[in-house]
Amino acid sequence: MRYSTFISYNHKDRRWAQWIHRELERYRLPKALIGRSSPVGVLDRRLPPVFQDREELAASTNLASSVQEALRQSHTLIVICSSNGAKSKWVNEEVRQFAALGRRDRIQCLIVPEADPRGEPPPEVDILPPALLELGDEPLAADARKTGDGKRAAFLKLVAGIIDVRYDDLRQREHARRQRQLLMLATAASAGFIVMAGLTIFAFVSRADAVRQRDVARQQTLAAQRTTDFVKGLFQVSDPSEAKGRSITALEVLDRGAREIQGQLANEPDVKAELISTLSEVYTGLGSYRRADSLIRAALSLPVTRDETRARQIGVFAASQALQANYDAAVSNFNIALRKIEKPAELQDPSLYSRLLIGKAEALAALDRYDEALAASKTALKWDGEREGFNSENVARDFEAIGLTSQYARDLAASRTSYEKALAIRLAVNGRLHPIVSQDLNDVGTAAYLQRDTAAAERFWRSALAIDEQILGPNHPDLGNLLNNLGRVSLEQRKYAQAAALLTRSEQLYLSQRNDTHDDLAFVFSNLALAKDGLGATREAEDLFGRALRAAEVHNNRLIAPIMVDLADLRCRRHDFKTALSDLAKAAPLMKKQYPTDPWRMAWVGNTRGACLLAQGNPAGRALIRASSPLVLDRWKKDTDYGAKAEARLQNAI
Repeated sequence: MRYSTFISYNHKDRRWAQWIHRELERYRLPKALIGRSSPVGVLDRRLPPVFQDREELAASTNLASSVQEALRQSHTLIVICSSNGAKSKWVNEEVRQFAALGRRDRIQCLIVPEADPRGEPPPEVDILPPALLELGDEPLAADARKTGDGKRAAFLKLVAGIIDVRYDDLRQREHARRQRQLLMLATAASAGFIVMAGLTIFAFVSRADAVRQRDVARQQTLAAQRTTDFVKGLFQVSDPSEAKGRSITALEVLDRGAREIQGQLANEPDVKAELISTLSEVYTGLGSYRRADSLIRAALSLPVTRDETRARQIGVFAASQALQANYDAAVSNFNIALRKIEKPAELQDPSLYSRLLIGKAEALAALDRYDEALAASKTALKWDGEREGFNSENVARDFEAIGLTSQYARDLAASRTSYEKALAIRLAVNGRLHPIVSQDLNDVGTAAYLQRDTAAAERFWRSALAIDEQILGPNHPDLGNLLNNLGRVSLEQRKYAQAAALLTRSEQLYLSQRNDTHDDLAFVFSNLALAKDGLGATREAEDLFGRALRAAEVHNNRLIAPIMVDLADLRCRRHDFKTALSDLAKAAPLMKKQYPTDPWRMAWVGNTRGACLLAQGNPAGRALIRASSPLVLDRWKKDTDYGAKAEARLQNAI
């Protein structure tokens, strides 16, 4: 969501709205809260933007669309309660709309001072908008009146409600911060004395710095020792009969570690945070994405003191969000993590800087922000190349990210070149039997496929699948992408039963660790729908097309139009002509916009429309089929799925 809060008010209370807006925008959260998970995301120094201004609305029955969208994009609602607000139609409507979004528990009231014409404060029943009273539950309230909380305390109550912390905790941290500010002022007043005692202080500071460096070294040694002890402990079995002759899997070892670490290292939060980040990354590597996400989320509340440790934590969390296709949030959190690193060269682990850049780049590429993604990837490549030379694993990873972004941007030659550079490095450094080598084979295969080199693509993909099944096992979710790619090739060759088997397995692996609107599933569901349709299972195919369309629409995926066309084709063959022709009319402008360099795509829309009209008994369909078939058959041979369909329609149009 874009806004931390939406301020609802009557225009007569604009002064109070401007006050709370200004205070929220410039408020700096206490340092101890930064990096914590909250309803508005991982907390940074400042809150996300606040929505206040709205034009006076005309006398209509609905809120303006811009205001409705702002309400949807707001985590909380602050209602300025006064006699003016209680009479406002729009304040009432904003409260109702926000509650209808399922966020009634995120509504807060700010009661502001005013007096009625007799000089008496109005009764509270007259200052609450009726919509608030209709909700039943008493909303959270902050009273800015002198007889209530007062302005400052009321403001802190609102902040506490927005970020979901106890008001007393926030008030105490605010008090401590003010005490530090007073101390700084007192220190400044003593500047003359400090100058006079400069040499003495310098000696003490030098000694203190030496002590600090010693303590840092001790802390790092302690962290290393704690890590070693913890990892050794994971593999110890206190009772020899515990295993009972069976092998202990890596996931069982991790689960044991995740349970045990919760009660350990309470006085060493940085060490604990580093260990949990590592456990989360290992869970991810083993394909247990949900457990990885749960573990790192819980660890964000640890009172970490080192910026590098916090940056790593937030980066692991952002990577988990990207795996669940929550790319906007991932980019935001990668940016937060990068801001924690002021001097990358001074990091204990300098590669953290480039890892965060690449994570951000991959999320940006998924959002079609290609220029930003390439810039971040190239910054990482320069950083790693200068530090490690251009044949290191980190450099290979950077080339992989550049290849991915170039692929999304349809620069296929650059994509394949980057992937091949990465693959050469991986083979030299990691050897053939390594999961990352399989991933690079998959990526090179994808680039070859997009260049219409299908035979090469299938060779690369089958090599990758053989490695993955040997190294990761048959049930790792990373196999889902490869199985989808091979299923697509089988589908295009009209081997529908083989395609359906591969794609069903891909679907199951994706759904084991991801939700059903993940962007990759738009491809899996639509391919499986085509395979099922080829096997005559049209009802099942229609349901799969619907699921594919939902996943594509959630991410505004460019696959929306192709799915709509294939679904329309199925509906035409089932004589649902009205729905099918409506779908084709909607798909045509989307297809033209999303595939400007693929003329066969628009031709396929016209070809399918022609077939639908002809099936309906409209002879105008013949001309459409005759005009569009050459472009389709120029792209697809007659023995392929699309080619065979186009040829059959052409024969029918004669």
